[in-house]
Amino acid sequence: MQDIQELLNALTIALILAFTTLMLLDLFADLVNLWTQLDKKKIQAVNSLPQKPEIEQATSLPYLKKTNKFVPINTPTTNSLASTKANSVDIESLVLLIQKLPQSRIRTAARRLGIADKVDGKYQKLGVLRTQLKAKLKSQPIEAVQVLKGIEAQLLKSSRGNTLQ
Repeated sequence: MQDIQELLNALTIALILAFTTLMLLDLFADLVNLWTQLDKKKIQAVNSLPQKPEIEQATSLPYLKKTNKFVPINTPTTNSLASTKANSVDIESLVLLIQKLPQSRIRTAARRLGIADKVDGKYQKLGVLRTQLKAKLKSQPIEAVQVLKGIEAQLLKSSRGNTLQ
């Protein structure tokens, strides 16, 4: 009985060593494969001709569009136009987003933009908050876009979480 137990222990240790050795060999083989692929990509990148970079970059936010604006610069020494690239805001898309947001998200966006969601201890109506958000969107578009983008990301994250559960 003792001999069988020792044989089984030795067999278990041998199997564990064999599997550990196989895992390590597989790891090193994958690392070598990765290293050779990296070398090939470096060689291809060096041998390829420089390509013209893309002018238009895809954006996941439909309300940000790249435009060229010309801003006049008036100084005593020069009077010229400078071309500046700016992000113009598609206000219609953001207005639709404001209309679609639920109550809690509207109140969160209002607080983040400095709009009081409570007056005299009572919550303001959603219509009033939406109107004030639209006004803030026109007066301070950059801050409003950042806040609404964050709210939209939270909303998308929470909706994905609900579908996964």
